Amino acid sequence: MSYAQKTEAAELALRASIQPIDIDYSEIRASNKQKTVFGARKRKLHRMRLIKNAIVILRLYRTPGRVIRILNLIRKRRNEIAGGKNVYKVVSIANKHFWRINIPAWESPFFDTFLHSELHRLEPHNHSKHRLTLTYLAITKKCPLKCEHCFEWDNLNKKEKISTSNIDTMIENLQSIGSTNIAFTGGEPMLRVQEIICAINKYKDNSAFWILTSGFNFTSENAHALKVAGLTGVVVSIDHHDPYQHDVFRRTEGSFRDALIAVKFGIENDFVTAISTCITQSNATREYLDEFMRFAKDLGVGFVQFLEPKAVGHYAMKNVMLKPEQLKLLEEVFLSYNQEAEYRDFPIIVYHGYYQRRVGCMASGNRMVYVDTNGDFMKCPFCHKKSGSLLDGNFESMINEMNIDSCSDFGSFG
Repeated sequence: MSYAQKTEAAELALRASIQPIDIDYSEIRASNKQKTVFGARKRKLHRMRLIKNAIVILRLYRTPGRVIRILNLIRKRRNEIAGGKNVYKVVSIANKHFWRINIPAWESPFFDTFLHSELHRLEPHNHSKHRLTLTYLAITKKCPLKCEHCFEWDNLNKKEKISTSNIDTMIENLQSIGSTNIAFTGGEPMLRVQEIICAINKYKDNSAFWILTSGFNFTSENAHALKVAGLTGVVVSIDHHDPYQHDVFRRTEGSFRDALIAVKFGIENDFVTAISTCITQSNATREYLDEFMRFAKDLGVGFVQFLEPKAVGHYAMKNVMLKPEQLKLLEEVFLSYNQEAEYRDFPIIVYHGYYQRRVGCMASGNRMVYVDTNGDFMKCPFCHKKSGSLLDGNFESMINEMNIDSCSDFGSFG
């Protein structure tokens, strides 16, 4: 038997070993839900945000005439990104309002810096700004799961390369050039939750912090400690609304239970709480997507992130890419749930692929970068070409070189 045949046989045996767990999953729910705001109230919030934008622009550029011109540039840029298909609702969490995950609430002090940074791209100024909107920081190779689509598969459960002091150094380096958001990932980052708590406590004044998790170890106690430290949001991976199918996809019994528990404690601690789900060839149907969105609404999350499968990591050399008609369906679902009145109380869908195909990629050192479990830069989690280390002294030049090289699939956003 060849190596490939042995690997496939081991995969099939592992899948077959997963058994349903006798749990009433409907009982694992938060005591409240993250509410969407729409209609007249949303329009009022939008007007308030425009006023704040105008005040920030006037403070930066000094003259009223430039305020109007730059507001028009912002509107034009937004329409370029969305193709005129804007999201007609926001998510309200603890008296803050979020249009997207990883974009600060307009009531947050980080929103001003985010706006400064975007304005600098439109018309340069000399005030504070951030080089990056988002950095994914993979801080551990360890993970108890064996997920079907894992992009870090080749690094999992090997010897750790990133120490506690390395985590501090990488965050300090990122904050020296400005990273509005820093998202801890892995592996399973909750295996290093105490180090995450310490890091957030030390560095929360200059970045918003997020955790991307399977739900493992996201206990009530850990969630509370993360809230006290200052965590902004949690993105929980759930890859099927059916508990057994999710556990099979994750190759781990009980992973669906852990994910629901993480969602529950995320919502109850007022974290921006999102589900991230990989839409595979087998579930890229309208029936499945509608059922998944009803499930997400029932859980009470504010956001659902659609991910397309990529032939890297555990999916390397496999025929997993979605077909054109399936991509078209995802875009239709994305637009309908974010715009149509019948879905106004459903979570907001975040779907990067929609924008990438229209205006280019915002990763590759443009607004986002991925740092792997060795501390090395990659353009994004799905592009496994290394571009130097965040621990090197000349790390900023590496980010700039990535941006010049841009995304090989979509090009770079302006």
